Amino acid sequence: MVKISLAYTFVLLFSGLSAQKVSPVSWKFDIRVINKSEVEITATADITKGWVTYSQFTDPDGPIPTEFVIGDVKINFEEKSKAVKEMDEMFGVEVIKFKDKAIFVKTMPMPATGKVDGYVSYMTCDGARCLPPVDVNFSLSAK
Repeated sequence: MVKISLAYTFVLLFSGLSAQKVSPVSWKFDIRVINKSEVEITATADITKGWVTYSQFTDPDGPIPTEFVIGDVKINFEEKSKAVKEMDEMFGVEVIKFKDKAIFVKTMPMPATGKVDGYVSYMTCDGARCLPPVDVNFSLSAK
């Protein structure tokens, strides 16, 4: 009986640990054709309560900022969500961060193929700990 209970405890423990690997930030990417020569890309981060992700323009001595890369080129997106700018005790610098939701938008020329491939790299923290930076790939088609 003890062996079964002990084995069951290990299963519960390890299944709980694997569940923690789920990111507290989920991303959605959309593309909209503005006209025959331009598209608009929207990247939306839904952030779990208690967690934050950071602006592209936060202090370089602080957390790793959000970064968008299309092809092999780093591209700044317009930040449409309300950001919080405050001193962060974990990093010891003023940071710009998003809570709940972050929306990023970029208008760019229509690619010849109609496809936009890239990734967003971001970091997320909850005030007590930070997770390592993550890259999330996206592939969008305007045609």
